[in-house]
Amino acid sequence: MSNFHVEEKELKGGKTSFIAIQTNEQNSITRDQILELQSILTKLNEDASVKGIVIHSENEKFFCNGMDAKHISTTPQEKLAEEMGEIIKFFVFMSNIYKPLIAEIAGYAMGGGAVLSLACDYRMMMTGKARISFTEVFFGLPLPGVLIEKTKMVVLPQHVNDVIYGTNYKAEEAKEIGFIHEIANNKEDLRKLTIRKLEALYKFPLSAFQGTKESLHFHLSQYADAHMKALDKNFKTPIIQKNLMEAMNAFGEKRRPNFE
Repeated sequence: MSNFHVEEKELKGGKTSFIAIQTNEQNSITRDQILELQSILTKLNEDASVKGIVIHSENEKFFCNGMDAKHISTTPQEKLAEEMGEIIKFFVFMSNIYKPLIAEIAGYAMGGGAVLSLACDYRMMMTGKARISFTEVFFGLPLPGVLIEKTKMVVLPQHVNDVIYGTNYKAEEAKEIGFIHEIANNKEDLRKLTIRKLEALYKFPLSAFQGTKESLHFHLSQYADAHMKALDKNFKTPIIQKNLMEAMNAFGEKRRPNFE
């Protein structure tokens, strides 16, 4: 089975590609899978017949549960920065896709799942058991600067600290602070929200969307290189690496981590 299933649908105004994450039972991801998704998105971004892109999951419990803990726990130390850093490189890549990107969150979007969601232009979320959170700090990782910059763009100022330090949000709570754009009670209504938003965006030229998005992300792009250097330094810091490995092992063993 492929890690990502792509389905195309004709909407009013243009063709849309729906990408379903289907990596494993928790939809956790590895560096190789991130690169696979990046390849898919690159092709869709270059395909003139595709007007917009939706990332979702058919998994009832998980949109994406972040980086795969078992895989990280067996990653050699010298490869750790490369493995963990890919999701942030991917975030920057997604921010530069010029077509409308929507995340349909119908389950847990934790850690890397929240990163994927934040990289999208719009986030639609289902009520009930769905949750969204930057869990990086609970794994001993400083939250990368590019994520903080984007969070400051979308979340109400008084809630930024709570978001970046790992508060876990239900759909209603996430919408209240600006993290989520729209919420729905079931998957059918969630898809209706997505389609309604895309069809509204398709009414004006794609070039207008692209230029506006570039302006919106100008500050983010301007400092991306500096943030990536800081990220690489953090991931190569021995104490951060040690705490990360302890957290990943503890996660797999279903116990509390013992950090230094």
